Amino acid sequence: MRAFRAVPYAVCVLALAGAAACSSGSLQPAGGGGGGAGGVSATGSAAGSVKRLAVTVSGTTVTPAPAQVDLPVGSTLELSVTSDHDDELHAHGFDVEAQLKAGTATTLRLTGKEPGVYEVETHDPALTLLTVAVR
Repeated sequence: MRAFRAVPYAVCVLALAGAAACSSGSLQPAGGGGGGAGGVSATGSAAGSVKRLAVTVSGTTVTPAPAQVDLPVGSTLELSVTSDHDDELHAHGFDVEAQLKAGTATTLRLTGKEPGVYEVETHDPALTLLTVAVR
Protein backbone atom coordinates (compact mmCIF):
# COMPACT_ATOMS: atom_id res chain seq x y z
CA MET A 1 0.00 0.00 0.00
CA ARG A 2 2.88 2.41 0.82
CA ALA A 3 4.36 1.87 -2.64
CA PHE A 4 1.18 3.20 -4.23
CA ARG A 5 1.41 6.47 -2.26
CA ALA A 6 4.77 7.18 -3.90
CA VAL A 7 3.39 6.81 -7.44
CA PRO A 8 1.85 10.35 -7.66
CA TYR A 9 5.13 11.84 -6.44
CA ALA A 10 7.14 9.85 -8.98
CA VAL A 11 4.80 10.97 -11.77
CA CYS A 12 5.23 14.63 -10.74
CA VAL A 13 9.02 14.31 -10.65
CA LEU A 14 9.05 12.75 -14.13
CA ALA A 15 6.70 15.43 -15.48
CA LEU A 16 8.89 18.21 -14.08
CA ALA A 17 12.01 16.58 -15.48
CA GLY A 18 10.34 16.42 -18.90
CA ALA A 19 9.27 20.08 -18.70
CA ALA A 20 12.80 21.11 -17.75
CA ALA A 21 14.17 19.17 -20.71
CA CYS A 22 11.73 20.94 -23.07
CA SER A 23 12.83 24.40 -21.94
CA SER A 24 16.54 23.68 -21.84
CA GLY A 25 17.03 24.88 -25.40
CA SER A 26 18.50 21.57 -26.52
CA LEU A 27 17.80 20.61 -30.09
CA GLN A 28 15.90 17.50 -31.11
CA PRO A 29 15.40 16.08 -34.60
CA ALA A 30 12.11 17.04 -36.24
CA GLY A 31 9.65 14.43 -37.41
CA GLY A 32 11.17 11.18 -36.21
CA GLY A 33 14.65 9.76 -35.74
CA GLY A 34 14.09 9.06 -32.05
CA GLY A 35 13.51 12.72 -31.11
CA GLY A 36 9.78 12.53 -31.64
CA ALA A 37 7.64 14.56 -34.00
CA GLY A 38 7.57 18.28 -33.46
CA GLY A 39 11.11 18.68 -32.10
CA VAL A 40 13.36 21.56 -33.04
CA SER A 41 16.12 21.00 -35.58
CA ALA A 42 18.80 23.42 -36.73
CA THR A 43 21.12 23.87 -39.68
CA GLY A 44 24.05 26.25 -40.16
CA SER A 45 26.03 28.23 -37.60
CA ALA A 46 24.42 30.08 -34.68
CA ALA A 47 23.94 33.46 -36.41
CA GLY A 48 22.29 33.02 -39.79
CA SER A 49 21.13 29.47 -39.04
CA VAL A 50 17.65 28.07 -39.62
CA LYS A 51 15.76 26.22 -36.89
CA ARG A 52 12.72 24.17 -37.86
CA LEU A 53 9.78 23.35 -35.62
CA ALA A 54 6.55 21.51 -36.42
CA VAL A 55 3.51 22.24 -34.23
CA THR A 56 0.09 20.59 -34.33
CA VAL A 57 -3.12 22.08 -32.92
CA SER A 58 -5.99 19.71 -32.16
CA GLY A 59 -8.91 21.50 -30.53
CA THR A 60 -7.21 23.31 -27.65
CA THR A 61 -4.24 20.93 -27.45
CA VAL A 62 -0.87 22.12 -28.77
CA THR A 63 1.78 19.49 -29.58
CA PRO A 64 4.54 19.75 -28.60
CA ALA A 65 3.46 21.60 -25.47
CA PRO A 66 4.17 25.34 -25.58
CA ALA A 67 7.81 26.04 -24.72
CA GLN A 68 10.44 28.68 -25.30
CA VAL A 69 12.64 28.42 -28.38
CA ASP A 70 15.96 30.29 -28.29
CA LEU A 71 16.80 32.07 -31.54
CA PRO A 72 20.08 33.96 -32.02
CA VAL A 73 19.76 37.43 -33.57
CA GLY A 74 20.00 37.06 -37.34
CA SER A 75 18.79 33.45 -37.33
CA THR A 76 15.49 32.18 -38.69
CA LEU A 77 12.82 29.94 -37.19
CA GLU A 78 10.84 28.03 -39.81
CA LEU A 79 7.59 27.17 -38.06
CA SER A 80 5.21 24.66 -39.63
CA VAL A 81 1.75 24.65 -38.01
CA THR A 82 -1.02 22.17 -38.76
CA SER A 83 -4.44 22.67 -37.16
CA ASP A 84 -7.60 20.59 -37.16
CA HIS A 85 -9.65 23.77 -37.75
CA ASP A 86 -9.38 27.02 -39.72
CA ASP A 87 -7.75 29.76 -37.66
CA GLU A 88 -5.40 32.71 -37.77
CA LEU A 89 -1.77 32.47 -36.68
CA HIS A 90 0.07 35.52 -35.31
CA ALA A 91 3.75 35.94 -34.40
CA HIS A 92 4.14 38.95 -32.10
CA GLY A 93 7.35 40.96 -32.49
CA PHE A 94 7.78 39.61 -36.00
CA ASP A 95 4.51 41.21 -37.19
CA VAL A 96 3.64 38.13 -39.21
CA GLU A 97 0.16 36.70 -39.61
CA ALA A 98 -1.06 33.72 -41.63
CA GLN A 99 -4.30 31.87 -42.19
CA LEU A 100 -4.46 28.26 -41.00
CA LYS A 101 -6.50 25.92 -43.18
CA ALA A 102 -7.75 22.78 -41.43
CA GLY A 103 -5.49 19.80 -42.09
CA THR A 104 -2.95 21.79 -44.14
CA ALA A 105 0.51 22.74 -42.86
CA THR A 106 1.20 26.49 -42.88
CA THR A 107 4.83 27.59 -42.72
CA LEU A 108 6.08 30.87 -41.23
CA ARG A 109 9.68 32.05 -41.50
CA LEU A 110 10.53 34.21 -38.49
CA THR A 111 13.89 36.00 -38.55
CA GLY A 112 15.17 37.31 -35.20
CA LYS A 113 16.04 40.97 -35.72
CA GLU A 114 15.40 42.55 -32.32
CA PRO A 115 16.28 40.85 -29.00
CA GLY A 116 13.25 40.03 -26.88
CA VAL A 117 10.74 37.31 -26.02
CA TYR A 118 7.78 37.02 -28.38
CA GLU A 119 4.65 34.85 -28.41
CA VAL A 120 3.30 32.92 -31.37
CA GLU A 121 -0.42 32.28 -31.01
CA THR A 122 -3.69 31.35 -32.67
CA HIS A 123 -6.77 33.52 -32.38
CA ASP A 124 -9.78 31.17 -32.22
CA PRO A 125 -9.35 29.72 -29.72
CA ALA A 126 -6.61 31.94 -28.30
CA LEU A 127 -3.71 29.53 -27.79
CA THR A 128 -0.02 30.21 -27.24
CA LEU A 129 1.94 27.81 -29.46
CA LEU A 130 5.41 28.85 -28.26
CA THR A 131 7.53 31.78 -27.23
CA VAL A 132 10.60 32.81 -29.22
CA ALA A 133 13.52 34.27 -27.25
CA VAL A 134 15.65 36.30 -29.65
CA ARG A 135 19.09 36.85 -28.08
